[in-house]
Amino acid sequence: MKRKNLFSIIALLLVFLLLFTGCNSISKTKQENLEAALEEEIAEEFTPVFRFAIGSDVHISAGDSLNTERLQQMIETAYRYSDSHPTYQALDAFLLAGDNVDRGYDEEYDILTDVLNKGIRPETKLITIMGNHEFISTGHEGYVRHMGEELDKHEVVKGFHFIGISPDPKDTWQTPKQILWMDKELRKAEKDDPSKPIFTMQHGHIWNTVYVAHDWYTQMSLPLHMVYSKYPQVVNFSGHSHSPINHPRGVWQNSYTQVACGTLFYFELQRDIGDTTIPEDARNAAQYMIVEVDAQNRVKIQPFNILTNDFMKTPATTDDPAKQLVYFIHDVKDKSSFVYTKARKKLATAPWFEAGDEITIDETGAQHVALSFPQAESDECVYGYRITLKDAQNAGKKIEKEIYSKFYLEPMPETLSAVVEGLSAGTTYQVTVTPLDAWLNAGEPLQTEVSTTVS
Repeated sequence: MKRKNLFSIIALLLVFLLLFTGCNSISKTKQENLEAALEEEIAEEFTPVFRFAIGSDVHISAGDSLNTERLQQMIETAYRYSDSHPTYQALDAFLLAGDNVDRGYDEEYDILTDVLNKGIRPETKLITIMGNHEFISTGHEGYVRHMGEELDKHEVVKGFHFIGISPDPKDTWQTPKQILWMDKELRKAEKDDPSKPIFTMQHGHIWNTVYVAHDWYTQMSLPLHMVYSKYPQVVNFSGHSHSPINHPRGVWQNSYTQVACGTLFYFELQRDIGDTTIPEDARNAAQYMIVEVDAQNRVKIQPFNILTNDFMKTPATTDDPAKQLVYFIHDVKDKSSFVYTKARKKLATAPWFEAGDEITIDETGAQHVALSFPQAESDECVYGYRITLKDAQNAGKKIEKEIYSKFYLEPMPETLSAVVEGLSAGTTYQVTVTPLDAWLNAGEPLQTEVSTTVS
C-alpha cells in the first residue's frame, strides 16, 4: 500500500473518532428547550448590520449557458433583497467556494469574470477560492491570471474576517503548510474581536459533518477539523458535494459550525438509500445563501432558491407551506447553545402516513409492478421510502427498492411513483411502503397486496 493512501486511511479513522466520540451528549429535554428558544428568537425582529451572499459549484462552461444564467440570477436576487431591506440596504461581500468554472479553460474564466465584473458592485467585496475542477486545465496559473487573486486569502470586510484556502498548486487539496497558515490567521481574527463570527471556507466539506459529507469531502478533514475546533466562532462554508441545502443536516455544529452552501449546477445525494445519488431531476439545482449578522453577533443564514425566485421553505410537510427555512446561530462563542448537532436525532419523530392514505397499483406485469402513493407527513423532513415486496408464499423471498422523497424540490410532489422489477411471474406479493426521515428513522408503512401476471 502506498504511504499516501495509508496516511489517508489513518486520517479518516482519526476524524471518525473525533466526530463521533466527541458528539454532543446533551439530554433530549435540553435539546428540546434549545430548539424551542431558537424558534422564538428566529421569529423576533432581526436587524442586520452586515450581509453577504455565498454559493458554490457554479461550474461555468462555454457549452452550457444555464449555469451562467443562474450565476447572474444569484447576483441579481442578492442585490434585490439587499436593496429592498427595510433597515439595511447593503450587500457587503459576495463569496464563491470553488468549482466556479467546470474545467479551468480560459474561455470559461472569460465568461465568469464577465458576469462578475458586470454584476458585482464596487462596494461589494468579491472573495473566491478554487475547487478541484479548476485544476483540470489551467490550474493555479489560470485562476491567478484570470481572477487576479492568491490561492489563500484573509480579508476583513467591515470588521468581519473571511479566511479561505484553495487547493495547493501541486495537489487537489490542501497541504500541512496551508493548515498552519489557517490556524495563524484564525488566531489573528480571534484576537481582533473574540466575540465576532469568523467566516472560513474551503471547497470540500469536513468529512461526515453535513449532509453528503460522508461521500464528498476534503482529504485534509482531520487537520482542518482540529484547527477549526479551537475556535467555536468559526462558521465554515464548503461545497463540492452538490448537496441540497434544505436537508436538515445541511448545517452541523459541534466545536464549531459547518455549513453546506449549495450548488447552481446539479444535485447529488448521499449514498445511504436509493440506487443512484444523482436523481433524474438533478438539474433543478440553483441554491445559495444570504448570511446576515446583527449587532449582537447573531448569525442568520437564509437559503435562497433561484428557481422559485424566493427564500427556501422548510421541507417539513406539516409546517406552514410559506414558512421560511432559516439557520440561526444565537451565540457563536457558546458551544452549549448550538442547536444543529447530532443530538437532534434524539428528537426525531418518525414520519407517518395520514389516515386514508393508500398504495395505488398502476400497472402489473410478469416481472414488474408500477405503484404510486402519497407523501408521508413529517415534523422535519421526509427523506425517502423503502418499498418492499414479499412473496406471500415464501416470506424469506423479497425485493426491496428505496427512493428519495424529492425533498430537494420546491414544492415537493404530492405523490410519488415507482416501478419494482425482478419479480416472479404469477406470484402474489405483500407490498409495504415505509417512510424514512433525515436520520433514516422508519415510520409505520402502508400495505397492500398485488399479483404479477402469468408470462
